[in-house]
Amino acid sequence: MVNATAFGMSGLVLPLFVWFVAIYQDYELNEAELKGIAAVEFTGFLTLFVMGLWHTIDNTFGGAVSLLFTAIPLLYGLLWLIAAIIHWYGADMKPLGIVALVQIPVQLLLIVGLFAVGAPISWGVVIDLLIYAPFTLGGFYLFTHGYMMPAAKRYTGWISLLATIATIHVMFVGSGIIGPILPGI
Repeated sequence: MVNATAFGMSGLVLPLFVWFVAIYQDYELNEAELKGIAAVEFTGFLTLFVMGLWHTIDNTFGGAVSLLFTAIPLLYGLLWLIAAIIHWYGADMKPLGIVALVQIPVQLLLIVGLFAVGAPISWGVVIDLLIYAPFTLGGFYLFTHGYMMPAAKRYTGWISLLATIATIHVMFVGSGIIGPILPGI
């Protein structure tokens, strides 16, 4: 049986890995490539949106914990929707970077919220969430704004790969397919 976490994370793996490949293959980012990337980013949005709704409707963890597990995927789902729209239309990517930058403190507050409500997650999942923010979101901001372009490009590529691995970890541990490697919080 598929649960919300496995479903959402399976869709999130795709755009993260495509960003890694696009950056390291030096895609030209012509119209066809941008639309292909946008389609993959849209799958990330769609699966994370369904995951957020699923956590709300199913109320898997009960009350505040389920709401936090709704907020986190919706936060990233909307980021991928913005990325998909920007890439589909070939628009300026700076708004995507600004949204990513704004999401850093929000994500950190949500992580604190998980501690505050005693969420039943392992330290490994907390580390995964910390990889997403500030590191991945910060990389998106640097890359979309052209700061330190070669270094930002390399950083964003590698952090996208690390976030892909973290997402696979969340998919397996968060869904209960395998047990946590680190103890719970």
